[in-house]
Amino acid sequence: MSPHFITTARLDWNDQGTPVAAAFDDVYFSNDDGLAETRYVFLGQNRLPERWIDHDRPLFVVAETGFGTGLNVLATWQAFIDYRRQHPQGNARRLHLISVEKFPLTRADLQQALGQWPELSTLSERLLAEYPPAVNGCHRLWLDDDVCLDLWLGDVADLLPQMEAGLTGKVDAWYLDGFAPSKNPEMWTPQLFRQLARLARNGATLATFTAAGFVRRGLNEAGFRVGRVKGYGRKREMLAGVRRCDQRAPYPAPWFWRRPGRAGHTIIVGAGIAGASLAYALTRRGQQVTLLEQHKAPAMGASGNRQAAVYPLLNGEHDNLSQFYLQAFLYGRRTLPALAERHHVHHDWCGVVQLAYNDKSGAKIDKLLASQFPPALLHALTAEQVNARTGIAANLPGIEYPLGGWICPFELTAALLAEAQQTGLLSCHYQTRVETLAREEHQWQLNTGGETFCADNVVLANGHQLTAWPQTRPLALSPVRGQVNYQPSTPSITALKTVVCYEGYLTPAWQGVHCVGASYGRKQTAVDYREQEEQDNLHKLVRTLPALDDVTPEAGAGRVSVRAACRDHLPLLGAAPDKAAQLAQYARMPQRKWEALPLAEDHAGLYVMSGLGSRGLCSAPLLSELMAAQLLDEPYPLSQSQLAVLSPNRHWVRKLLKGKPVE
Repeated sequence: MSPHFITTARLDWNDQGTPVAAAFDDVYFSNDDGLAETRYVFLGQNRLPERWIDHDRPLFVVAETGFGTGLNVLATWQAFIDYRRQHPQGNARRLHLISVEKFPLTRADLQQALGQWPELSTLSERLLAEYPPAVNGCHRLWLDDDVCLDLWLGDVADLLPQMEAGLTGKVDAWYLDGFAPSKNPEMWTPQLFRQLARLARNGATLATFTAAGFVRRGLNEAGFRVGRVKGYGRKREMLAGVRRCDQRAPYPAPWFWRRPGRAGHTIIVGAGIAGASLAYALTRRGQQVTLLEQHKAPAMGASGNRQAAVYPLLNGEHDNLSQFYLQAFLYGRRTLPALAERHHVHHDWCGVVQLAYNDKSGAKIDKLLASQFPPALLHALTAEQVNARTGIAANLPGIEYPLGGWICPFELTAALLAEAQQTGLLSCHYQTRVETLAREEHQWQLNTGGETFCADNVVLANGHQLTAWPQTRPLALSPVRGQVNYQPSTPSITALKTVVCYEGYLTPAWQGVHCVGASYGRKQTAVDYREQEEQDNLHKLVRTLPALDDVTPEAGAGRVSVRAACRDHLPLLGAAPDKAAQLAQYARMPQRKWEALPLAEDHAGLYVMSGLGSRGLCSAPLLSELMAAQLLDEPYPLSQSQLAVLSPNRHWVRKLLKGKPVE
């Protein structure tokens, strides 16, 4: 069975209308009053909402081990709304929910289950609108401006060890939920209890409906101080407790640790899709941001094309690359449409059809289909179906990404910045080139020739120019020149209904013009328009699709830009590493397996976000969430193994771990 595959829950409904998990023969919530039980067991015994009033930081994190019907999530969300209304000056200003589910309900079953709580109907409708497909991994859902849910689909025993805890934990309150230990013994293990403690901050609370002795003993051994308290309704006892302030285990992979930023002011260098997405993510969290851009307007570089195809980069390996782009694509599809509608960004979620145009591409498509992705994500098309779906005479089989489509990158970039500026927290400075950057005491100073800017954190999001400074010069980042044709519509392509991908790509017409792309000039930074590349783009199109022989280029109609890319097709995101220091720290790694190695040295307060390549529209929204999470020490929407493959130092750390020489 494919690792992508998630089995949805099979439900029965008892005489009271309560959903029952057929696999466990157990109810999802109390027959008496499930909502009252949730409020008593999980909110009440974690002392919520009282703790929100004087919490020690603006974010409060609640995590649970069984999402089920989402009732705990909705009850906590409703309580937070009430708290914010009653205590507008309370310390906790945002709520982050984390929930794990091995057998998610179908959307229809979820809707039926939540229909029992009409008082939660508004929140239920919002949750249902965001509810993701049954694909494993983390799905980040913004329930409202102040409430975020990370819904992890998969086995809790596999997922909790992959969640990043940082140096001090992430979770403020645990809801230890799930079917009763007698019904689901595989979940209630010492390994689970240790993970709860690892992920919890010191002083975090915990509550669970069970009073089983082995659960109480296991939690106490793991690092909690747990006791019995009065249970809900007719249940005599339950368990509640707090995480002790014990010493934590050493960080497991110190070469990939992620240094949090300092709360305060952040400078972003670069106003392309990466910088704009990050400005949006930070300002929505109440952070002050200054944006510096060398050009006279945003999106003047690689984010300035008319149309960009949006679809995930998948393979049949279920590796970190495929999983990252899948999660990034789904996050973007949940968040971009509303933003595009609010700001009138031209776009069309028309689908993306990928053609099997030769043996190699056909084998890749066969491998993807064998991976059992849900049909809502991708499905096979015969040649006849391709013709019908695209509206052109492709005459080739392929696959379709029905959730894909195209969007205007420069309009989206402007929309993100406009949204950020509406908060009053974003200041933009154009025609401002950073000449030098240096750390002075606890701040970074950026000199632009005529002015000096200072900030607690600096994020370099300026594409291939990221390596212009000594601190970032060692990073394995390459410029890639790309030229796209702007093609006036002709009879053979005027009816095109989807994006079509082959050796290149062809978009449906917008304002009577299609995009035909794109050239790929590795380590080239020149931006002159070249007739040869124009002809090459057209040749790839007509060679693949001979029926489009009436397509002729309009000389000079197109655009050139330079992307930034890494050889492994993954971005760079995290603290800017100090390569020289790390080479000294981790010399002779294979001979030091049992040593307690130090945390990797970096340029504290300096961060990088680059290498998005030709997938920036797909990856930037989720990458900005990752960067915001690192800067503010929040939960990450990716696993530790996925975070590792995005680390800016990964290229030389891989060699150090194997004892190979590093240049």
